[in-house]
Amino acid sequence: MSNDQRDSQREPIGRRRFLTTVGAASAVALAAPALGRAQAREVKVGYMLPVTGPLAFEAQLALNGLLLAVDEINGAGGIKSLGGAKITLLPGDTQNKVELGNSEAARLIDQGVTALIGPFSSLVAFSVRQVTEKNKTPFLLLATVADNVLEGGLHYCFRMQPNARAMATLTVGNMMEMAKNAGVAIKRVAIMHEDGNFGTTMGNHVEGFAGKMGYELVQRVPYNLRSPDFTAELSKVKAAHPDLLVISGYYGDSKIIAETAAKLRIGVHALVGLANAAYSNPKFIADNRELTEHLFDGNYWHNPQSARARAVFDAYQKRFSATMSNHGVQGYQVMFVLKDALERAASTDREKVREAISKTNLTDHILTQDAIRFDEAGENVNATPALLQVQGGKPLVVGPARFVEAKPVFPVPKWKG
Repeated sequence: MSNDQRDSQREPIGRRRFLTTVGAASAVALAAPALGRAQAREVKVGYMLPVTGPLAFEAQLALNGLLLAVDEINGAGGIKSLGGAKITLLPGDTQNKVELGNSEAARLIDQGVTALIGPFSSLVAFSVRQVTEKNKTPFLLLATVADNVLEGGLHYCFRMQPNARAMATLTVGNMMEMAKNAGVAIKRVAIMHEDGNFGTTMGNHVEGFAGKMGYELVQRVPYNLRSPDFTAELSKVKAAHPDLLVISGYYGDSKIIAETAAKLRIGVHALVGLANAAYSNPKFIADNRELTEHLFDGNYWHNPQSARARAVFDAYQKRFSATMSNHGVQGYQVMFVLKDALERAASTDREKVREAISKTNLTDHILTQDAIRFDEAGENVNATPALLQVQGGKPLVVGPARFVEAKPVFPVPKWKG
């Protein structure tokens, strides 16, 4: 069994630590005088993540980001407009199952949360949004990218990260521009994607952009993320002779795909992750240095030029003895979007908080974009993925230009075989 499989099956340390802390805090609160409790009001925030099941490893990274942000907010005096009220996280585990996502959302809403954050999976989010709309509860998406999650005239659902259209358009566009600058033609593209809402949406965009961007989609291969082997799928890709192989998937499946592509000498100019859970993940890179060198990934990321982002990464390293990943960045930053809204709402009333979120104009953040602002559909209008490449064992920004910290290596000789 691999390390990441064991990590996925193990109960998350952060969750155990959190539950222990909450239990201790609750005991203290019960013993405190009524006046003390009134002065130390809490803001209940529910999170729903697949902290057990096939996406547990990725979900734990997102949860770590949430925990780090809550520590920082509470340590700095809580929500000042609410007299220093502290944020209390209430946990929910979806196991990446739609029915559990719905029941966990309903349970947390019944427990009086001001807002919900999650649920990682686009498939689960598409269903949970009906629960949050019905109960008029602000729902801040975490990691969910499928476009259709925010379709249908919703009022309580907001997405900070780029949606699938933005992620795919900008990533593929950046790769094509980079190839042009390198004097290398990309005429044939293949994509492998997991067959859920997330991967299918990504595949649709890559296929739809083909004519506009001047390439032929020579293979599109959906797959089950639980598959233990991708030799047949990659052999089909190799036989199509693509210039570029794009992979949109989660951690475990993407790891196996990269390993198998290397064994098969896949014969492309580059392997490119698209919102990939592995190809810019520090653990994956550290555990697979030779394999991961010069992998590309178009993904949500932090601003490497930001002093605050560097301080956050240092704090994460100290707290969790690991390098912060893109999922940790998402968890950390989405909590500060909520914190900003709570300060302006000066209330835990769900309707007032929803209104405050809708008017967000947050410039103090750690992302590769301008201010965080939401349109009428709840999309962050400035959300921008970065184009990353692993160089020297680190994921570095090679686009867009204003955030660049390294020149790309392209084509990548080892993938050409």
